[in-house]
Amino acid sequence: MPKLSSMDQEAKQYFDSLPPVLQEQLMQSTADLNTKEDLMRYCSNALGTHDLEPKV
Repeated sequence: MPKLSSMDQEAKQYFDSLPPVLQEQLMQSTADLNTKEDLMRYCSNALGTHDLEPKV
């Protein structure tokens, strides 16, 4: 399970940009996800996509 307190700033910002359903899925995960890259890789695999950089 990712720990918001141990995520770096980029990871927190990316996590906050995700839809609530993905945030919940991440929080229920047993994966150790603490960087933006970890989160992006997990989401990419979960959604079967390769472009998850939020459009700002």
